[in-house]
Amino acid sequence: MAGISRQLHPSVGIELGQIDATASGSSGHIRLAAHMHACVLLREQTLSPADLERLAHALGIPLPPYRPQYSVPGHETIVRIGNVVRDGKVSTYLNRGGIEWHTDSPGSAHPPGYSLLYCVESDMPDGGGETGFLSTVSGYTALPADLKDRLSGLTLVHSFNTFNDQVAGYAGSDVLAQSGELRERNADTHDPVVQTHPSTAARHLYFSHAMIQDIPALGLDEGMKLIMAVHDVITADDLVYKHKWAPGDLIVFDNRICLHTPYPYAFDDYPRTRRLLHQIIVGGRT
Repeated sequence: MAGISRQLHPSVGIELGQIDATASGSSGHIRLAAHMHACVLLREQTLSPADLERLAHALGIPLPPYRPQYSVPGHETIVRIGNVVRDGKVSTYLNRGGIEWHTDSPGSAHPPGYSLLYCVESDMPDGGGETGFLSTVSGYTALPADLKDRLSGLTLVHSFNTFNDQVAGYAGSDVLAQSGELRERNADTHDPVVQTHPSTAARHLYFSHAMIQDIPALGLDEGMKLIMAVHDVITADDLVYKHKWAPGDLIVFDNRICLHTPYPYAFDDYPRTRRLLHQIIVGGRT
């Protein structure tokens, strides 16, 4: 049953009520809502790692994790995000470099699909720790005509490895630079900045600015000035939904048309501050 739904924000997101993510047919409702609204929220879910994997398989092809050291034991495609400490070591991933809008799909051998974020634990006594979401369909609509004209036909090179090297270099980072087979698996991709969604025919933007390695037609310096001018328009406060997590929240977002970012919190304050999300990134089926 589709149940009651409500917009999360005028520009992005919808909450689907009365849907059990484990029920037969739920993936169809979630998929359609993600295509139309960029991200979908289901509250009060009770999902085991196996439940989350089944939903991921219904939506597409669960991808090998970018950072397998943070996977849930026995469930390789599920990555732990947060600040949980086990045996004196942080056992979760969180980019501690600050607010960084991105899509999860660059580096995948499959077309962009979906990401699933499921909240297992969240206790932020001092606030913070939200996740921001924006629609690049709404973002493209918000651009002035001159920026749209400058983006027409422009292609950029995304490099997950370039981004990961940067994250590994942050002070206090637990992330390692990758090498060998793992580095080769996350290949660079050449992506048009302006695209048409295959299911809705909506025009949208597609870029992760921190993962850009090159913009061949303009050169990196000039190209990044253009991309960051676009970034500043589409990340304006009135286009962003900030989600405050509660245990049982499940958010599924369409990586073609949704950018997201973590907002900071006291990462080194476990167990007083607690955050654990389970993430699966899903590639599209060809």
